[in-house]
Amino acid sequence: MVCMLLESVSRWTQAQVIAEAVAAIGIVITLFYSLWSFTRTLRDSYYAELDRVYFELLKIAMERPYLIDFPAAPDPNKQREYDAYAFMVWNFIETIVDRCEGHGKKHLRATWYPIVASENALHREWFNNNRARFKQSFCQFMEKEYPKPS
Repeated sequence: MVCMLLESVSRWTQAQVIAEAVAAIGIVITLFYSLWSFTRTLRDSYYAELDRVYFELLKIAMERPYLIDFPAAPDPNKQREYDAYAFMVWNFIETIVDRCEGHGKKHLRATWYPIVASENALHREWFNNNRARFKQSFCQFMEKEYPKPS
């Protein structure tokens, strides 16, 4: 009788150990899935935010087409508008570069770095004259990756 009791206690102990191990594995799997899901959501939100801001910049450019290819303007009001618009564009570009840093951001870079190149070509002269408004690491990135057009 005692032997049977010890045998059933031993089986319950084994079952409990197995159940705890399975639960621990389940927790680890859930943790990894949550981390994967969080990073995917974060990536999608980065894309959506950048897309929304760029859409707004494009709307402004459509309303005022002269902002797209703006040489030094004789009209001081248009010059102020261009300065404000170019500053918004370059802040947006800096945000893109910041968001695309690090591993796992390859799809963001593939989508947004062509925009950086395009806006750089349009507004590089303004940037060259206003570099002090931006952090040094961003200026260095632009010099390395998108050198001044000749």
